Amino acid sequence: MYENKEEYEAIVRRRLIALEWAVGHPIEHGAGGLCPRCGLSGNFDVEGLGFSRGNSIYFSTVYQEWRCRVCDYRTIH
Repeated sequence: MYENKEEYEAIVRRRLIALEWAVGHPIEHGAGGLCPRCGLSGNFDVEGLGFSRGNSIYFSTVYQEWRCRVCDYRTIH
């Protein structure tokens, strides 16, 4: 079963705290950075599902990891 919007936001908040601790600095919505999975440059989408413009970095509850749109493209091709 998929989570609802509130459940997804709670998951992202928890995972964002862990990611910020790992990288050593705060991460804000829209901030530039590197995808934790593949290392490519992108912008963090911590308020959505990774559908913003450019290479969005978002938390995937399907894969249980931070990933970017390029990671998604590589997965299906």
